[in-house]
Formats: sequence, C-alpha cells, structure tokens
Amino acid sequence: MAKAPKLDSQPQVVTANDLKSGDVVYLTRAAGWSRHIAEASVVPNAEAGAALLAEAAAQAKMNVIVAPYLIPVDDSMTPPLPVQFRERIRAAGPTIENTPAA
Repeated sequence: MAKAPKLDSQPQVVTANDLKSGDVVYLTRAAGWSRHIAEASVVPNAEAGAALLAEAAAQAKMNVIVAPYLIPVDDSMTPPLPVQFRERIRAAGPTIENTPAA
C-alpha cells in the first residue's frame, strides 16, 4: 500500500461532521459551520491550521460537531478544491438520495 504524500505545506481547511444531521461541514471565518466549502476559512498550511483545529476541537467537546480534521485544498480555485479524492467526494455532497424507507 502506498503512503499518502505529506501535504502539510498546502493551504488547509477544517472539516468535520455535524453531530445532529451527520452532514459534512467546514469551519467558517466566523467560527461557525457551513455545508459549503466555499464558505470555509482557508489557512496557508497545517501549522496555521492548528488554531482553527483547536477551535473545532472545542466545539467538538460541546457536541456541535464530531471528528474535526484539516484537509489540504487548492485555493487557486473558487471554491477551494480538496486535493484528496475522498475529500472531493465529501465536498460534493451526499452520494445517495435521502429517501424514506418503504
């Protein structure tokens, strides 16, 4: 199995899941959460992201979100494009329709 490349020097955003809805969310500039990566607070690298991650961890302790982590993004695009394929899928939204059970 190949190791993932080190991406610490790339721009980063914080992502997590909303505890109530399960939705993928991104930490915004106002320290809130948005389902839209376009509203995410982008920092230049993982080192700068440490403060954002600390804010996210505090909100995780308050049961607002769960499992926050930094992801590298290409910030030359609008909205920022996640570098990793898995994160591109998460940013694009649910891959299944939410239909009620019969």
